[in-house]
Amino acid sequence: MPSLTLRSLLASLAAVAFTGLLQPAHADPLKSETEVRALADKVMAQAGAGRTDDAYGLLSPYALVDIRAFEGARTNARSARMAIEALVGNSVGYEFIRSEKVGESLLKLTYIEKTERQAIPWMFIFYKAPAGWAVSSFSNGANVDALFER
Repeated sequence: MPSLTLRSLLASLAAVAFTGLLQPAHADPLKSETEVRALADKVMAQAGAGRTDDAYGLLSPYALVDIRAFEGARTNARSARMAIEALVGNSVGYEFIRSEKVGESLLKLTYIEKTERQAIPWMFIFYKAPAGWAVSSFSNGANVDALFER
C-alpha cells in the first residue's frame, strides 16, 4: 500500500482528470479504436520509461479540454515526478490492464505504470465525437485498489 505522502502526490496528479469540452482537439481525430489503443500504448511507453512530460505531450493534440488546463496539469506532473520517484523508485515499464466500452461513444483504457516499488494506475477515457475519437479525460494516481473494483 502506498504511503500517505505518495497518495497526496499522486492525488494531485489524479486531479488532472479532464471532463469539459472547452476546445476542440488540435490533431486529426483518431479514426478507430485500434488507433486509440495505439496512442494510449505510445503514451504508456513514455510513462513506463519515466518520461511523463513526453507522455502528456503525446496526448495533448487529442485532448478535448482547454489547452491551458492541460498544460497546467502537464507542468504539475513534471514538478511532481522527482518526488514520486523518490518514493516509489524509477519507472520500469507498463502493463495494459483492460478496455471497457460504454455504448458506441465512450472507451476507457486502463494501464499501470510499473515502478520499482509500486504500480501507478493510468486511466484514459476516449469520446467518439462526430469527427472521430479524442481524449475526453485521463488520470493517474495512487489508488491501485480501484483496479479491483468492478
